[in-house]
Amino acid sequence: MKLKSVQIADYKCIRKPCRLDVADITCLVGKNESGKTAILEALYRLNPVVARHGIFDVDEDFPRIDVEDYRLDVAERRRDPAIVTRANFVLEPEDLKELEADFPRIVASPELVLSKGYANELYAELTINDEGVVGALLAKAQFPPQQLKALVRCSTLQDLAAALRGFEKTDSARNLLESIDAITEKGLLRYLYERYIEARVPKFLYFDEFYQMKGHVNIQALLERKQADRLLESDYPLLGLIDLARLNLEEISNPRRALERDNRLEGASNHLTRSIMKYWSQNRHLEMRFDIRPGLHDDPEGMQSGVNLWGHVYNARQKVTTLLGRRSRGFVWFFSFLAWFTQQKRKGTPLILLLDEPSLFLHATAQADLLRFLEDEGTTGVQVIYSTQSPYLVDARRLDRVRVVEDRSSETESFDPAAREGTQVYADFTQADRESIVPLEGALEHDLSRELFPGGNLLVVEGVHDLLYLHTMSSLLAADGKAGLDPRWTVAPLGGSRRLAAFFALAGQTKDRNWACLLDLEADAEARALLRQDRIVAYSDFCEIPQADIEDLFDPEFYLSLVNSAFGEAAKISLSKGQLRGRSQRIVELVSAHLGSAFSRLKPAQYFAEQASALKADISEAARLRFEKMFGILNSVAK
Repeated sequence: MKLKSVQIADYKCIRKPCRLDVADITCLVGKNESGKTAILEALYRLNPVVARHGIFDVDEDFPRIDVEDYRLDVAERRRDPAIVTRANFVLEPEDLKELEADFPRIVASPELVLSKGYANELYAELTINDEGVVGALLAKAQFPPQQLKALVRCSTLQDLAAALRGFEKTDSARNLLESIDAITEKGLLRYLYERYIEARVPKFLYFDEFYQMKGHVNIQALLERKQADRLLESDYPLLGLIDLARLNLEEISNPRRALERDNRLEGASNHLTRSIMKYWSQNRHLEMRFDIRPGLHDDPEGMQSGVNLWGHVYNARQKVTTLLGRRSRGFVWFFSFLAWFTQQKRKGTPLILLLDEPSLFLHATAQADLLRFLEDEGTTGVQVIYSTQSPYLVDARRLDRVRVVEDRSSETESFDPAAREGTQVYADFTQADRESIVPLEGALEHDLSRELFPGGNLLVVEGVHDLLYLHTMSSLLAADGKAGLDPRWTVAPLGGSRRLAAFFALAGQTKDRNWACLLDLEADAEARALLRQDRIVAYSDFCEIPQADIEDLFDPEFYLSLVNSAFGEAAKISLSKGQLRGRSQRIVELVSAHLGSAFSRLKPAQYFAEQASALKADISEAARLRFEKMFGILNSVAK
């Protein structure tokens, strides 16, 4: 059974009905206070894993701007209690297998609609064909041919029941009457739903920052809260952790032998480490450990007597053990979520996972781990709906999963209550406000950077002009049978050596990436600290000008001809070396001082790339040798 779409209305900031089309994995993005949490909460209360959470409260939940009008209308019976959540599910063949076996062709459409509102009753809608109900019931019953001949004349359940009461009270007649009474009492639709479909309807598991476990608990107090159905939010993931570790609280708190208890705890710790650490790549040296001991005088409040369970995390590399609850908030969130979700999934109940801002405490690496987990769960049939403001939790390759959530009331200046729409959801990003889709822009930029700078050999240069000169000279040399720049290099224009540290950190140091820097200025201390010396190449290594630019590898007269041609007669530029004045030996600096703001390094580079074939004969042999020598050094460090 798959959730297809949801309609939500009259809940907190959601006034008019808003529709959310649901995929296997659905990502909600939007600004703060846009209504993402309200959508998840309203959906959760439809059929929650914790039954007492499934209550809609008019005082707490109905939009405040409309609540008094609503109360008056309901009190005076001008309207029924509002429906908040209306969910459309698609029934799969397996969901209908048992129902169709007993009542063939009774389901006219494989779509189930569940709804709930402030009456706090769950309503089920299913399009059925009730004409064949009598025949289906008789087909299951075992009657002699003569009796069956009399019963098949009945067209309704009431007629069938009346006819059966005139028969001898056999087991067949009694069982069929009981079935008819059950159907009549509940109604056919309700009977079919509760008997055949209800157990297959997914439960919603909602998880946010408030469900993080403390990592330690007084066992007796936990058992009492569980029996009284007064569990704290932090108890749910802890119980999931205990269940996942296959521990029985009653047994381990009253063991017959210390060795038996210790063995159980050690086995549980090993099992839990294997189960949970699969999805925590930030530190592979962690191990879960459990400890059970009597409460002491200075233990935390509520744990000073009786028997306490303590969860520890052991770092095998640092040889240090810390309490689970004192790890980073991101680790505790991730651990708590996986423990509770895995426990619920092991029960065999169909689940739909609702995650509210899971990126709140997670580093980008942990967010990638979470996305990997969600993808894995998606392959098992678990649907996921999550909200985020982080670009690292938006898969740029699957933007079809993204829905933009906006509170349209905040986008209007009107004070007319009727003009305030409340929260709406958009699959078409062009309908959304620019600020709402910032996470999408970040995700696309991040994905683009990975595409532009893939693994392999990455050669960092200052700007696009360097890239044009390198590729053009490489092509010209290769055409003459000389060594050009190895095609394994990906040239990445950076914009200056000062950005090297940030770029190096963002693009990442991975085993499959080989770096080199081609700097137009003398390599600074920052660059030397980031890369090995043999990965730093300066243009000044190939000419007699200190702190040279790539333009200084050409003869000055040739470069000035590029400048004159690039800027053209319209700019009335016709430079010669004798016109240039200044103490610098760098040709670019001299030209820039002469032309001022009119000068651009990119224009001569573009002209050279476009007219390379015509200009080839004007390039001196000395310039060719400089480029050839530089390419040889770079190619020697390519992998």
